[in-house]
Amino acid sequence: MKIGKMEYFSGISGDMLLEALVDAGVAEEMLQRAAAALKIGAELRVHRVDRGGIRATKVDVLESGVLA
Repeated sequence: MKIGKMEYFSGISGDMLLEALVDAGVAEEMLQRAAAALKIGAELRVHRVDRGGIRATKVDVLESGVLA
């Protein structure tokens, strides 16, 4: 079993947490199923971005087809 610890000394936003989970190895499909299970119309769009030469994972949370 693997255990991870995250410390948020100054807080973290929901999309930042999702991005960290994907980068740590959580399957995108698992997060998609979790969002669908909430039954609030939320959908996740996961993609890779390159900002200033730094690559990262970006997770956009969509609600009813509109970026939330």
